[in-house]
Amino acid sequence: MSSSKNQKKVLIVGAGPTGLTSAFELARQGIVPQVIDAKKEISPLSRAVGVSASTLELLEESGVTPRLLAEGVKITNAQITLESEKCTALDFSLLPCQYNFLLSLPQDRTEQIMQKRFEELGGSVQYSTVLISLTQKKDGTVEVVTEKDGKRLTETFNAVIGADGVNSKVRQQMGVKTRDYEYPNAWSTAEFNSKDWPSPPGEIQYFLKKNGNFAVVIPLGNSRYRAVSNTSDALACVSGKYTIDKLHSANTFKIVVRHVKTYQKGNIFLAGDAAHTYLPAGGQGGMNLGIKDACSLARRIAENDVKGYTRERRPVGKATIRWSVIFAVPRFRSIWMKM
Repeated sequence: MSSSKNQKKVLIVGAGPTGLTSAFELARQGIVPQVIDAKKEISPLSRAVGVSASTLELLEESGVTPRLLAEGVKITNAQITLESEKCTALDFSLLPCQYNFLLSLPQDRTEQIMQKRFEELGGSVQYSTVLISLTQKKDGTVEVVTEKDGKRLTETFNAVIGADGVNSKVRQQMGVKTRDYEYPNAWSTAEFNSKDWPSPPGEIQYFLKKNGNFAVVIPLGNSRYRAVSNTSDALACVSGKYTIDKLHSANTFKIVVRHVKTYQKGNIFLAGDAAHTYLPAGGQGGMNLGIKDACSLARRIAENDVKGYTRERRPVGKATIRWSVIFAVPRFRSIWMKM
């Protein structure tokens, strides 16, 4: 790595929350990276919706936190229902921290806020740009081939960050091995509007079944809700009386628990879903963990201290995978030991 911030040329592959956090964190430290993404624009799909208290604390210095708070829904309570009987209520406002709530905000709005901050710091996202290949050179730099509108470009970078998700091309090019476990049953999600949803707008609902099935329903604001379940029909796992005024989406998906053995090779790095994927337990997916990877990596690149990145972040990833498996799939608790 170069000793001068101004001489560092960094490429970030992927403009989701992890990539964008890496981008504005580097930019505010004097390194404006190049950011590419294969998609045409920010996806309108609201995948992750929960922003944790620790993430809000981490993004304070960048100025992103107040913008997230201005648009998100503060989840201050949780209600747990076993079968059809309410059994436990949790009050997050009693937690001894500044952000004693879970912030609910669709991922596309989170990305728009983050991208705006990056642009204010002098950066831009190059959409419709595909990574073709990476070659690590003897001097530590990385030769990168990208393609846009049928035209290929070869450039050399001091560092490359792979924040390009579960099917990471950067990870494939690195040849990094992963440990994978595919959960055998389909999960599902549903997003809907309900004007008579039987709980306050700041309350997350957990519906648990004695057979191990469950659903989580989190409010998105304006009578809109997101349900996630470890069954093939999220709404069928939700008990109580309510009316669905509009069903925006209902999908099934497969869960793959994955963790890479190393987050780096030379000056090529992995962060977020490119490094780890796990069960979306507790109403939160991997977005928060990816943002924390990004903050750590941006700081280390700026300070010429990248050698300890895997040593710092991999144990955190392993612990998070363990917690999610224990919470969501008790009968597969041994999975985390292999990750």
